[in-house]
Amino acid sequence: MERIQYAPRRGATYEASLDILVPALARLRECQTSIDALVLIDSLPDMILPGLAYVASRRQYVPRDAVQAVVTYCGPLFLERCLGRRRSRELLKRCPKRAACSGLVRYDA
Repeated sequence: MERIQYAPRRGATYEASLDILVPALARLRECQTSIDALVLIDSLPDMILPGLAYVASRRQYVPRDAVQAVVTYCGPLFLERCLGRRRSRELLKRCPKRAACSGLVRYDA
């Protein structure tokens, strides 16, 4: 009899759909300060925030303070659970101040 090997899934456990993510990205683009971003975060479902942070960090037109506010709100463990290890590390490298707060990387400014 053949033995079936089981390996736990290491990828993202949830991917936000584009019909929710695109309007949220447009609203995040309008945020000028981190306070505006926190008000927006409060109105969005928690499950789309890691995907929103990842997509927004890859766009030039989204303010950096708004992206960093979303990354800080999510935290490194929630980012890793939703985005997967590789994407969450990549996102935290783009936001070095927030990653330094979580203790993952050193930040010397």
